[in-house]
Amino acid sequence: MHGRNLHQLELFKMGRCKDLADGSESWVDEESMRRYETITQLMAPSSDVDAENHTPATPEEAFISVMGKDRPGHVPCAGSGGTLSTWYKSTGTSGSSE
Repeated sequence: MHGRNLHQLELFKMGRCKDLADGSESWVDEESMRRYETITQLMAPSSDVDAENHTPATPEEAFISVMGKDRPGHVPCAGSGGTLSTWYKSTGTSGSSE
């Protein structure tokens, strides 16, 4: 995509949030917005007194901390029942091209 690899967090936001014309954002649900905010907070440097003891998480560490590790055969961010077979069955997409 334009020569740049997108991180999981960027993909998550692209699929769950729409930028509106007035500059605000519209999330598909409160849970998605809460998870995104939690991930970004984990990546942010701390402004607390204990800032020297706080190391910001990498984007990958923060994403895994909130969303969990990848599981083979499951579609990321699609809920507990999101497997490749149920995902493609529900969208009507097949692996063959006619």
